[in-house]
Amino acid sequence: MFSIKSTLPLTTLEIGLIFALLLLVLALFKRQKIIALSLMFFVLGFGWMTLFSTHLLQENIDEKFFNKAINVIGTIDDLPKIKPNKTQFTFNVTEPFKAKIKLSWYAQPQANLHSGNEWKLLIKIKHNNGFQNEGGFDYERWLFYKKFDATGYVKRHESNQLITSNANLSINSIRQNIRQKLSSSLSKFEFLGVINALVIGDRSLINPNHWELFKATNTTHLSVISGLHIGLISGFVFLLSSFGWRQCARCTLRLPALIFGAYFGLLAALLYALIAGFSIPTQRAFIMASVVFLSIILRRKHNTWQLYGGALMLVLLLNPLSVLSAGFWLSFYVVAVIIYGARQHQDKHWILRLVYIQLLISIATLPLIAWFFSTGSSLSPIANLVAIPVFSFITTPFSLLGTILSYVQLQTLSEFVFLVANQSLVYLSMFLNYLQTFDFNQWHYAPHSATGFLLFIVAVLITLLPSALKLRKIALLLFVVIWLNPTEKLKPSEVVITTLDVGQGLSHVVRTQNHTLVFDTGARYRSGFNMGDGVILPYLQKQQINLLDLLIISHSDNDHIGGADSLLKNLKVNKIVSSTPHKISQPASLCSSLSSWQWDGVNFQMLNLGHSFTGNNASCVLKISNQNHSIILTGDIEKKAELHLIKTWGEKLKADVLISPHHGSKTSSSDQFLTTVSPELVIISSGYKNRFNHPATVVKNRYKQHKIKQLNTACSGQIDVKIANNITLMNYRKMQQRYYWRTCK
Repeated sequence: MFSIKSTLPLTTLEIGLIFALLLLVLALFKRQKIIALSLMFFVLGFGWMTLFSTHLLQENIDEKFFNKAINVIGTIDDLPKIKPNKTQFTFNVTEPFKAKIKLSWYAQPQANLHSGNEWKLLIKIKHNNGFQNEGGFDYERWLFYKKFDATGYVKRHESNQLITSNANLSINSIRQNIRQKLSSSLSKFEFLGVINALVIGDRSLINPNHWELFKATNTTHLSVISGLHIGLISGFVFLLSSFGWRQCARCTLRLPALIFGAYFGLLAALLYALIAGFSIPTQRAFIMASVVFLSIILRRKHNTWQLYGGALMLVLLLNPLSVLSAGFWLSFYVVAVIIYGARQHQDKHWILRLVYIQLLISIATLPLIAWFFSTGSSLSPIANLVAIPVFSFITTPFSLLGTILSYVQLQTLSEFVFLVANQSLVYLSMFLNYLQTFDFNQWHYAPHSATGFLLFIVAVLITLLPSALKLRKIALLLFVVIWLNPTEKLKPSEVVITTLDVGQGLSHVVRTQNHTLVFDTGARYRSGFNMGDGVILPYLQKQQINLLDLLIISHSDNDHIGGADSLLKNLKVNKIVSSTPHKISQPASLCSSLSSWQWDGVNFQMLNLGHSFTGNNASCVLKISNQNHSIILTGDIEKKAELHLIKTWGEKLKADVLISPHHGSKTSSSDQFLTTVSPELVIISSGYKNRFNHPATVVKNRYKQHKIKQLNTACSGQIDVKIANNITLMNYRKMQQRYYWRTCK
């Protein structure tokens, strides 16, 4: 049975400890007020985060409403996200419960969905769920950060109806009107999606190829409204209004030009943030800008670090969950680096200082990029040196100006301005594509130990110190130590079989001392998302693997072959085998072409050979063993193939670990097969609350009757089996437990 961890309560003991820590801090540092206040706020921050999280984790939806069709009434919030085959939107349910849910409506005409409209819908919802694997995106954390109570989809039914159309003028209705106007005005422009994102903060229209280009060159922060854009626009308005006010001598006697400009700068920041939907990143940017402008308005003299600290505290006070966002850490960290860098080399030409700060940012952010993404662009300093001015002085202002001109009916002029914005992106993309042609552009680094990562951070921080301290040779030495420090390698005869959490599908990564094998690649979905990009590649990057010795596709069902093209596009693969080689985009052989082989003292044996099975029963079946233990990877074989294996291999089928055939379907895992294999552990790869009800209850009971321990990726996330002298298991959800993750009972 599945449940959500509903509370994160502060026990009486924990509350007592917080107060004890506060008293201890005040006692120890009573003469050093700055240290005392800093530590006090640090301790209080943990308490505030706990209270905030506890409130969010309260279950607003009764268990009886999950995983079945229910009628609800509510309003559409935020801007619906338009996809080729569906529309996604936030729905604030008012009846029969109150909750914020994320819905998808497949094949729904976009014109019928407007922010603020009240609807009656037939929906099916489930608990917040994501794939949990090393290196993968934590979707459950993102849903918690965005304060969603559940996710689901709208079912096709005649009862779905619009109750009330929102006639009120709201920010989201204005944003939706702008998007519709831009979509019609810019339909012929290649970079419509980026211009739309820069104007209203909606990136749903960005071409996936453009997004991948920005990701590959570390320039994604420029393609959506960010702190940089809000700072530039509000700063421009501040300077322009201050300059205009200075032209009136009498006016400046009544109100200083800087204060007058600060009012307009603050207003510009607020308006731009509102048009962007006042999303969490834009809230952060607005707070940072408003702290600066308010200090000018209130005529308070604060140094830059005080303003920075004030903005940081205000952001965390309003939303402590910001610490769960990579954007929070990157934005505040980059601003800190800019503040530090701006004070260096003030005697140099401004162009040299700009280059210096960009290089400083690129070096300083290496630890965070490695921690959050495990990959980055070596040429990002060059990419950003060109891209930042293009976006700041051409693309963004011309996009905003074009929108204003279109609303005052100056269509010809508006079209010309939009053309300039689009062409700036066309030429920029040509430059970024050129940078991508260099093989060394992409780097991958995933710290395997806390010590190695700490050394990496220390090396980077020493690099940032002024050259006069003459400590950079130490940083160079540390980088060499990190580079030469070998990652923990498997020993001969050791093998790790990782069953990745790919939902309702299958993918294993098998690693020996010097070789890597991938067995199946999960599914590909209509949206274009696939498990190769979303799960397998991030995991391999985390393990610093860029070469596959062997790719095995057991058979051609989507949930086994869906991610293959992504792997073949991004990795070098020495050999491919499959029961359906004609379904693979690169040359491949039949599984039977490989009978048995050995890697690093580990034996591999193909079992399902020489029989004319089709479909699931044709799945490649692989046994992996060393001198002590073994495991069998089964694909989707069913009872007929199981019987064939028993007749062919008999006692040689015995294994310590079995991958549950066909995700635990009732058509597989026969009594005779389980008796012959006689495993101690069975690993089931199945999706959370999947529509096939895998694993079947009858099969789970059969495993129990055979006294076989069961692990399911739906409950455990990624499962690692290390076969050496003994068998070691790693349950990812248990090992990396987070209070906002769902749990299984």
